[in-house]
Amino acid sequence: MIARSLTSKLAMLVGLLGLIQAVGVVVFSYATISSKMGEQRRQVLKVALAEARTILGNNGSLDTLGSVAHRLADLVSRHDGLHAAVARPNNFSALIAFSPVGLQSLARLRDDTWGVDAFLDWRSAPSGDPMLSVVTSGTVTNGEQYVLILTVDRTADEELLLNFVMVAAGAAPFALALMSLGAWAIVNVGLRPLNRFRDAAISMSARNIPDHINPDGMPRELEPLCLAFNGMLDRVEDGVRRLSQFSADLAHEMRTPLGILLGRTQVVLSQPRTHEQLVELLEQNIEELERLTRIVADMLFLAQTDNSTSHLGITIVDLADEARKVVEYIELVAHERDIDFVVEGEGKVLADVGLVDRAITNLLSNAVRYGNPNSTVAIRIRTADERVELAVTNTGAPVSAEHLGRLFDRFYRADSARSREAGGTGLGLSIVQAIMTLHGGYAAAGSHANGMITFTLSFPLPTAAVRESSPAPE
Repeated sequence: MIARSLTSKLAMLVGLLGLIQAVGVVVFSYATISSKMGEQRRQVLKVALAEARTILGNNGSLDTLGSVAHRLADLVSRHDGLHAAVARPNNFSALIAFSPVGLQSLARLRDDTWGVDAFLDWRSAPSGDPMLSVVTSGTVTNGEQYVLILTVDRTADEELLLNFVMVAAGAAPFALALMSLGAWAIVNVGLRPLNRFRDAAISMSARNIPDHINPDGMPRELEPLCLAFNGMLDRVEDGVRRLSQFSADLAHEMRTPLGILLGRTQVVLSQPRTHEQLVELLEQNIEELERLTRIVADMLFLAQTDNSTSHLGITIVDLADEARKVVEYIELVAHERDIDFVVEGEGKVLADVGLVDRAITNLLSNAVRYGNPNSTVAIRIRTADERVELAVTNTGAPVSAEHLGRLFDRFYRADSARSREAGGTGLGLSIVQAIMTLHGGYAAAGSHANGMITFTLSFPLPTAAVRESSPAPE
């Protein structure tokens, strides 16, 4: 497909629009000039007709019209292109005719239908010249009736209009070219600010995010585009930064288990080992491989949520019921550290029950993994400010404010050594935040002076109509 220039296309469209307007002006001018010239010719005929009737009315009889013929001839000669004829009304036989055109006009009385204003447009034979005639009747002194026809030649008018059309048609291509060229220049100047977007897009790369485009002086129509483009630059810059940080964190996170696997294997292979030693090595390697598998699975889930490829099975979810189910699942692990659970409150949300269970499981697993032994994990559900909140509170090592804001970052750990010893991947809270984002909510963390830390899941409050129409979970 051949690429088309927007500037050229707009220039041609503007040029064609200008040409259409010019044609409209020419047509209107043609009609106006033709109408004005017709009115002038009719006025000439009316004036001449009144004078001719006066001349004929003062004559004694139709048989003596020759005595006033010179006066009629003088009248005809004083008007360019004027022709006259006088006839009897019964047979339209000519009494006086000053030209062949005058005689032809008498034939029109028999052959043509005259207008209500007694005017008739016709063409002479054989030249086909345009004529305009007017007819009237009157009486001479002795009471005899006559028919008077005055005709004016409109050849000069037709030639003038034809020349006007030819000049306009001849000027049309030049006018189109001139208007198109002018439109091209105007459009080119008007589209010049778009070059700034082009230059910014060309210079963009992962290592070079261009500066924002200054909207000052930008055409009003391009201001929304400028703001949207600057917003896109911010998102690209943030995405590149997060991707770079994620890549660095991932490399660091994968390096530790891979280094452990490699080191153990090299040590064992450095000298002959017994069967029991090899089995022990494989068991230790399996633990690290399982950890790597969990990291890969968590990364895949986060990638799916980032790319909006997760399809939510939205149902009405009772948070208290789901919390109790997760507690039953994790209670055996918690029992080893003498950690108890308390579920308080009620609340229902519209969500994917599987993802909600995963988010609650991650929070309770963290509470068991990092909470103090012989403590209680409180799960409180409440509705406030048009939102439904599930808060998990446990007692553990204090978390400073500088760490609280980053707990949901990927691979971030407030205590790296302690987290790895506990078997964490550093992605659990990131998954919780991703799940909440998919549901239009958010996750937050808060620390208390007595060493207690609270993680809160905040869901949008479903409307009553939605709650009634949504299917219940199976």
